[in-house]
Amino acid sequence: MSAPLLLTFNPGSSTVKIGLFNVTADGARRIGQGTIDFRHAPLLLHLVDGDKTRDIPLQASVTEDLHDVLDETLNWFATHFSLTHLVAIGHRVVHGGDAFAGPVAITDATLAAIVELVPLAPLHQPQSVRLIRAIRHLRPHLLQSASFDTAFHRTQTDLVRRFALPRRFFDNGVKRYGFHGLSYQFIARALARQSQRLAAGKVIAAHLGSGASLCAMSAGASRDTSMGFSVESRCGAVAVGSVCLLPPLSFGGALITAP
Repeated sequence: MSAPLLLTFNPGSSTVKIGLFNVTADGARRIGQGTIDFRHAPLLLHLVDGDKTRDIPLQASVTEDLHDVLDETLNWFATHFSLTHLVAIGHRVVHGGDAFAGPVAITDATLAAIVELVPLAPLHQPQSVRLIRAIRHLRPHLLQSASFDTAFHRTQTDLVRRFALPRRFFDNGVKRYGFHGLSYQFIARALARQSQRLAAGKVIAAHLGSGASLCAMSAGASRDTSMGFSVESRCGAVAVGSVCLLPPLSFGGALITAP
């Protein structure tokens, strides 16, 4: 009997990374991967099957709902890997705010909560929303789940998460959320497999990519991070992105948003 398959989506601002996994009692094993590159015209699907790679120009045009792009992409995956036993879709979602402390199944309610967080991650969150809605349209029977980058950092104390702003800002969501949490969670688990002694101590980990950050961990839990209020903010005592929420909390909108 063939093992069930899991497909994952990891959206960025200009690409969507896709993973295909066999799921067994021993865990998940990646059997294929791909990347949709939105920087190319036409769109480019980069497929990796073992040591074989292929770049496929997509015929679909980018639309707001991504239905055509995702439909063509799934067809290419089905051609190369067979999706007969696909049972679930997993999404990396950048921002979970205070609403999500761990992975959740996608329902109408959880999707609505993810949409509400779009203003906090305007480059990344909308892409996750489009992908979730597109899968609902194309494969409505499939279970979908979301895992959040911010969830790993929920172990930080309020003292660490607060900015040097009046308390009302913190109470209204202006705080250090932290990002790249799924990457740090992977690092923490991998380190524990290598050395329980090191994993139980204090560790500084780095996520290095088109976006980069640091995370201070103790006993595998996040204690501090260099990223703050939004995924666009990297450093500083007060996150620049928090200015976007100042109008409804304090000043007139024209004062903050005028060019």
